Amino acid sequence: MADLDTFADRIYEAAVVPELWPDVLEGIAKASNSAGGILFAANPQFSGWAASPAMKPLFAEFVEKGWAAKNPRPKRGLQLGLAGFVNDQAMFSDAEMDADPTYAYLRSIGLGWCAGEIVEMPDGDFIIFSWERRFKDGPFVQADLESLNAIAGHLNRAAMVAARLGLEKARAAVDTMRALAMPAAVLSRSSRLLLANDLFDHFVPAVVQDRQERMVLTDSRADKVFERALDCLDAGGDATQAVHSFPIAAKDDQPPIVLHLVPIRRSAQDIFSSGSAMLIITRVAPGSGANATIMQGLFDFSPAEARVAQAISSGLQIAQIARNHGVSSETVRSQLKSVFAKTGTSRQVELVRLLTGRVLL
Repeated sequence: MADLDTFADRIYEAAVVPELWPDVLEGIAKASNSAGGILFAANPQFSGWAASPAMKPLFAEFVEKGWAAKNPRPKRGLQLGLAGFVNDQAMFSDAEMDADPTYAYLRSIGLGWCAGEIVEMPDGDFIIFSWERRFKDGPFVQADLESLNAIAGHLNRAAMVAARLGLEKARAAVDTMRALAMPAAVLSRSSRLLLANDLFDHFVPAVVQDRQERMVLTDSRADKVFERALDCLDAGGDATQAVHSFPIAAKDDQPPIVLHLVPIRRSAQDIFSSGSAMLIITRVAPGSGANATIMQGLFDFSPAEARVAQAISSGLQIAQIARNHGVSSETVRSQLKSVFAKTGTSRQVELVRLLTGRVLL
């Protein structure tokens, strides 16, 4: 499969200009030998979908005929707690697919294979991405899934913004910030506070402070990760290797939160003409971070890292995690080291306190 990291700028452009999603979904579909792609997004204020041009009439019919409500994929994915993009074989046996009426319908129109991801956010956002492949072309393989997982963080952050905007183009910067209905701010090209909504104001100055050199986070661990992310954005354009989501642990009466850095790219700059990135805050409900799919939605974890983080927060030891997943202890340690780097922690006890929403002393 082609290197999908090249789509990062277009993905973030679609975050603020959501009518561009069909072209983004189509571009990734062509790169992944898919018939088309679908984005379904919902939150307490909105639900809707977007699809690549060729997939749009097929998915509209899929919804109108009631197959979307019967589709077993989302329910099974949630039941299994699968993180990241997975294929049909990860959710169902061949016999189950052969007997399922939804799969029969998909095969009747030439489809039947998917690479899909379902993401839950603790504040109620619900995101599904699915790229559909023709049945004659065979299922998605592990290399396909790894390519999609490499851009999953970009897709999830951008879709979260688009869902809050109702998958409709924002008319103006101030309207955009108000429509998000979640704490959000825009950073200038010098990483100073340019614009914020009233929900974001509640986190100033206890959590964020706009200083002369740049916006800083009062949590020193998180600020180090934040500074590296800003440096990557300044130096690398699309900054596909940067950590864009990072946590701040609970302190006293402040619950744990996660900050998402969303680059402002391409025509999105027509709305935020002087902005370099949006900073969005997600509140973490106590205990919600222990779910692998939620972890992947909150952080830049790979599916393997999300499973390790979930296992650690459940009290499992490295050797036991390795046995459960059929890998070496060295592999688990390497994945745990990456989890530490992405959460700004250095010990397992700190990680557990952070992920379970307890105060980090």
